[in-house]
Amino acid sequence: MLIDIVKSYDDEKKKFLLWIWEETLVNLATQCDVKKIFSFLKKVWIIDISEPEKMVYVWVPNEFIMAQVKKYLGKQIKTSIKNVYNEQFDVKFVIYEPFNNWWDLTADLEKLLKIKEKNIQNEIKSTPTKVWNGLWQEFGILFDPSFTFDNFIAWSSNSFAYNAAKAVADAPGIEYNPLFLYGGVWLGKTHLMQAIWNQIISNDHEKVVTYLPTSKLIDEIVSATRKNNLQWFLSKFNGIDVLMIDDIQFIAGKDKTQEIFHNIFNDFQSKKKQIVISGDRPPIELTSLEPRLRSRFSLWLIVDIKSPDFETRIAILQSDLEAKWEYLDYDVLELIAKNVTNNVRELKWILLSLLSMKKLCWSDLNCEFVSKYLRDAWYTAGIEGVWPQNIPQNIRWEKNFSSIVEYVCNYYDIPVSEIKSDSRKKDIAIARQLLMLIARENFDWTLKRIWDFFGGKDHASVIYATDTIKKKLKIDKNIAHDYTIFLERLNS
Repeated sequence: MLIDIVKSYDDEKKKFLLWIWEETLVNLATQCDVKKIFSFLKKVWIIDISEPEKMVYVWVPNEFIMAQVKKYLGKQIKTSIKNVYNEQFDVKFVIYEPFNNWWDLTADLEKLLKIKEKNIQNEIKSTPTKVWNGLWQEFGILFDPSFTFDNFIAWSSNSFAYNAAKAVADAPGIEYNPLFLYGGVWLGKTHLMQAIWNQIISNDHEKVVTYLPTSKLIDEIVSATRKNNLQWFLSKFNGIDVLMIDDIQFIAGKDKTQEIFHNIFNDFQSKKKQIVISGDRPPIELTSLEPRLRSRFSLWLIVDIKSPDFETRIAILQSDLEAKWEYLDYDVLELIAKNVTNNVRELKWILLSLLSMKKLCWSDLNCEFVSKYLRDAWYTAGIEGVWPQNIPQNIRWEKNFSSIVEYVCNYYDIPVSEIKSDSRKKDIAIARQLLMLIARENFDWTLKRIWDFFGGKDHASVIYATDTIKKKLKIDKNIAHDYTIFLERLNS
């Protein structure tokens, strides 16, 4: 067992593990931005290497940071460890609470990162210590400085939201407090919230601004309740000047969280501290919330963010092209903008995919090529836009499920082809079982359809797989956490 092994560490073993981790970080710095490494890996290190299992164990402090590390740096960390240690070894991220204070395995990131960028130490230190304490040490979340008001393209249906957010950033706690932003997925709510943070910090370095996804808030409350230190958790909010909660709809059905958030909300209001909330629908439609919370929300400045109009979609495409120093004919942009109408992120993703094809094919993109690509991606490639209604429901469901398959495989860093293989490698088996469970419980697939999709598995193997993973979800918090991430992705 890993726990038994680490108890017997001597100084030589610790030095070896630290050396491997430092070499990994140096290699990692050649693949990605060093500021991202500093942000996510400040409290991450290697705690063991198992020769029999051919496994390198990388320790992370909690489930939330594990999700962030896997999402933003997981694949690069695995590649770097293979480069500096052994390409035959795999990597496993683990949480083991006694290692919270094992600082002798901690790499000096500031010293190491000078190799890649000499000014990184000054850049990190230019962020006030108070802000770092409020964001990183308390909740493990950092803002993205690339989200600003300057690069947010406002359109007619969201100009009110843009102006309200900017007013909050210029006078937090005074203008529009509290502020409630709502709208569908990928329309810019998170961009505006992070732009508020960047503007506030730019205006006043002493302000402490904290952004919490609701899922993170729930995790923190559950953890504090389980460890009987709820008062300590609540005390962390005392030093926060501006609190932003993202995706408030996920608080529905969480009675304890609603009660605690109501108390936090009252405390912030009484002290005239700024609160910004985002959700996917207006407060009146959040019927699963307690009446007192819905009543509170309804008294806020409530701002709706709708999908961008055609002209704005063109402007977004042109802005992205300028940022990437790329060019596409206006006819091509018009074709994309007429068909991709759901949300901003989908629009950006289509553009990025097309630019990648342009680079790989070494040729310009014309309307004929783009039309075919949009048809293959289930867009009409015509005047109407949006998802074509004449596509059979089962085909649309098949496409949606294929998307979640790709997401899960990327999350575990395994080829999609392996999901349909007979491989019994642990990560592949868990990913396959989770996907079978998702197909059965979220897509209502029959057993036959599931076994056909996963390469001819029979009834018994599908039933065994889903029953097995249900049991694992109850006893393995890492698998349960991953499953929650996948369901959130599915419902986003």
